[in-house]
Amino acid sequence: MREYEEVAKLEVKELVEIYQSDLHIDKENAFYALCDRFRNDLTVICEKRCDNFHQSSDVVYELVNNVFKAYARKPEFNFDKAKVKNEYNAFLGYLCGIAKKELTNIYRIQQKKKNGTWYDGSESIIKKLPPCPKDATTHAKIIHQVITDLPYSHQVIYCTYTVYEKAGCNLPRKLQQELREYLGITSQSTIRVYKKEALDKINIALMGLNLTDKELDL
Repeated sequence: MREYEEVAKLEVKELVEIYQSDLHIDKENAFYALCDRFRNDLTVICEKRCDNFHQSSDVVYELVNNVFKAYARKPEFNFDKAKVKNEYNAFLGYLCGIAKKELTNIYRIQQKKKNGTWYDGSESIIKKLPPCPKDATTHAKIIHQVITDLPYSHQVIYCTYTVYEKAGCNLPRKLQQELREYLGITSQSTIRVYKKEALDKINIALMGLNLTDKELDL
């Protein structure tokens, strides 16, 4: 493996080819050399783009880092398909294309946070039904009793969805997968069925309560 200083002197095309070669011994150094070489110009471009969309300097910093992370995950640049002959400008243009997509992703996350529909990755399975509060309403007590009487898998599914499900959003895929693995369920459709069964039981119980209330009013 060559020293970083030696790799950093290579031309852009060679750095890209090294990084996009899975088994090259200088792969890691080539990536950091690309980051160092393009960071300043990419930052200037991202600053202008973020300013057009009234984004802060913090977003600029986040955007630049996200561009390099996105390229690191999926390094697919091909100089032969570039519209610009200059290798530096061709790769910079490629990074700018990534920046456009990443800025859109950042904006979507901002909107989700604003609307209260953002998941931050800290979500975890609710494995135990919390105790029913002493001052709970009759409706709450009935729901708690119904869930208590359900199979454990239904309890876990109901509790997890109750805590994390948000209007217009599915649970994070990671959490869905963890839920299936924890309960030994292979299909997400089975999870949906169990959730529906739990909700149906609750609705039936509450319907009975409402009918009783109406009879008392008579």
